[in-house]
Amino acid sequence: MSASAVYVLDLKGKVLICRNYRGDVDMSEVEHFMPILMEKEEEGMLSPILAHGGVRFMWIKHNNLYLVATSKKNACVSLVFSFLYKVVQVFSEYF
Repeated sequence: MSASAVYVLDLKGKVLICRNYRGDVDMSEVEHFMPILMEKEEEGMLSPILAHGGVRFMWIKHNNLYLVATSKKNACVSLVFSFLYKVVQVFSEYF
C-alpha cells in the first residue's frame, strides 16, 4: 500500500487505532488533522485530501469515526481510498 500510516479517530480527533507502515511520517502528525479539517470546513473548502507541510491526509468519515491515511510520497490515492473503504466494510461485518 502507498500509505505511510493509517489511523482511526473519534469525532474529537482522539486516536483509537493506528498502524505505522513505513515510519517516514511521525505518528504525532495526525494531531494536525482535526484543526485543518475544521478550518477547511468553516471555509467551505473541504476535500478528501488535506495537506500539512509535506504530509498528505487522505480521509473518510463513517458514522462517528474518521479513517485517515497519511503519506509523504506520491501515493496512489484511489488505492488508499479503496483500502479505507474496505477497512470500513471489514469492521462493519466483524463488529
